[in-house]
Amino acid sequence: MAPSSRHLYPAWLRPRIQRGGAPAGNAHDRRDDGPWRIWQWLRAFDRRHAMLVDASLAAVLFLLCSGWLLDHFASRPSLWFVAGLIFPLVFRRRAPMTVFLTIAAVAFVQWLVTGPALADVALLVALYTVALESEWRVVTAAVVVLEAGVLMATVRWEPTHNDVHSFVFLTGLVFTALLAGVVVRALRSQLDWLAERAERLELERDQQATLAAVTERARIAREMHDVVSHNIQVMVTLADAASRAQATDPDRAAEAIHEVSSTGRQALTDMRRMLGVLWDQPAPANGSSAVTDGPGRPTYAPQPGLGELDALIERVQATGLDVSVRQVGMPFDLSSAAGLTVYRVVQEGLTNALKHAEGARTVVVELAFADPDVTVRVTDDGRTKVVVPSAPSGGGHGLAGMAERAAAFGGTLKAGPRPAGGWEVEAMLHDCKVPAPA
Repeated sequence: MAPSSRHLYPAWLRPRIQRGGAPAGNAHDRRDDGPWRIWQWLRAFDRRHAMLVDASLAAVLFLLCSGWLLDHFASRPSLWFVAGLIFPLVFRRRAPMTVFLTIAAVAFVQWLVTGPALADVALLVALYTVALESEWRVVTAAVVVLEAGVLMATVRWEPTHNDVHSFVFLTGLVFTALLAGVVVRALRSQLDWLAERAERLELERDQQATLAAVTERARIAREMHDVVSHNIQVMVTLADAASRAQATDPDRAAEAIHEVSSTGRQALTDMRRMLGVLWDQPAPANGSSAVTDGPGRPTYAPQPGLGELDALIERVQATGLDVSVRQVGMPFDLSSAAGLTVYRVVQEGLTNALKHAEGARTVVVELAFADPDVTVRVTDDGRTKVVVPSAPSGGGHGLAGMAERAAAFGGTLKAGPRPAGGWEVEAMLHDCKVPAPA
């Protein structure tokens, strides 16, 4: 879509626009739109029908300079010279310098055989076109040629009966035509530059909006992966345990099924919480997070952090995996984003232990606090499979997602087998502390 250039025109040419961007509907505003529409229509018509416009200009000048309209009884100029001077202007925009030289040649023949005529104004129109359309060296050559003609006309014809006055008068006409062409050329160039700049800015705005949408989709996809992958893996492990214990320990099987149901509900709640941002319903007026209980409405709840680690570990322990948490250093308050990152890293580490660590019995989650940095380490004692589906492979999922989260805090992520056996995931996060109040 072409950018709007209404701001480039005088105020009286601009249509009145309501604050919402729609044209005003009353009669006064529609009258104000008239000059703008006429101006735009004339510009478009001149661009589409340039040859017709130039032919009409040549026809009008021929009628005026032939003497048929202005003076019926005085001696008329030679129509051949008038036609030779005027009608090349039909092609003035297609070949400006060629038309100028053609008219200059006809004017030279006129200088040799007859006197001055009103049709000589075609030289000024041709010079204006050259100044408007051609390169500066061509414009300079055209001015030199026309100034030579001015000198010749002054010597032979003396239009004002005084050589100096005649030369100054004709030179003034030449430089007026030249200045008009240069000014219009500069204005047109500026308008084109501003229109191009507006179009470029509009394109950059659209690109930024697209990048923002892609970034948001990647964030949502990362969150969805972390939530769905973890909870489904826990549910699968619990269901397998319930199936094995159904015959020997019905109570244990019932408890596992109950944990499956609870974990599924938690997964649905987390999904609604994240996908709620895609809905069009506005956030609460007071800006606080809230969970709505109405059907079909999104939930607005805080993202998980360190406070939710206990519940996460309890769900994993229900699968039979022994998970312990160890803290090193003096804990401090983490920012909400840092707390979410720590939670997701631990969640992904536990999910990998459930999915890819064969025979794992224990998992150790270590949180090392070194104000303002935090190191998260998740280790297990299982046998890691050769193929790890959650290895970094693009798309912002699995370990790649954790690496992105760590990079957001200027940190790094290391994941791989331990020399003593098992798998280890370590994420180092910088500047995680809550900013001090101003």
